[in-house]
Amino acid sequence: MRGALWLTWTALAIFVLAMALAMALYPGGSWTERESVGFSLWRNFWCDLVRSQAINGADNGASRASSSLAFAALALSLWGYWRVATWRFAQPRRFRLLALGRTATLGLLATALLPSDAYPIVHGVVALTSGTLGMSCTALCLAPFSGGEPRWSVRRCLGMAALLLAAGNAVLYVYVAYGGGPETAAQPSVQKLATLALLAWMVSTLLRASKANG
Repeated sequence: MRGALWLTWTALAIFVLAMALAMALYPGGSWTERESVGFSLWRNFWCDLVRSQAINGADNGASRASSSLAFAALALSLWGYWRVATWRFAQPRRFRLLALGRTATLGLLATALLPSDAYPIVHGVVALTSGTLGMSCTALCLAPFSGGEPRWSVRRCLGMAALLLAAGNAVLYVYVAYGGGPETAAQPSVQKLATLALLAWMVSTLLRASKANG
């Protein structure tokens, strides 16, 4: 458990730093403002950072390198995190949840390795598949962490928020990508809120597990 905690904390810190650098290095352009400069939290998608060419046409090599490191770190963090999030469950449920979460994690990594500009169809399919698996594992991991955890603990509420926002992001993605809906700032905005809720849920779970394990 201590090894999983150390791995998750370290990789999570690398993710935050590398992603911040990638956003700072992104030349500009979003699907709603193609000629804009820089990265907008509310108009750009995370996957815009791994494009070889920014949406405004500029070279995106530096941001792509940093964001690729960030997504690799996030995948490594989640790999350790599912070990922490499932440790209170009895076998065989724990093994099944761990397998489900780590399969979703591999899908997340594949999404970053298959950017939307080079693999537009595959990128969307992999993102939706891994997202569905991740949401399923999150929902199943929201049982009380231990006998002393309140039913409506901060940790569980954050997990529910991450789950609801991720589901909303998936619905908006399908609506725009496959339903012919217009490109607006709604989907990238919800994506960022879902990411923030996920990170908050992870941190709250890590803190509780660290306390429980001394």
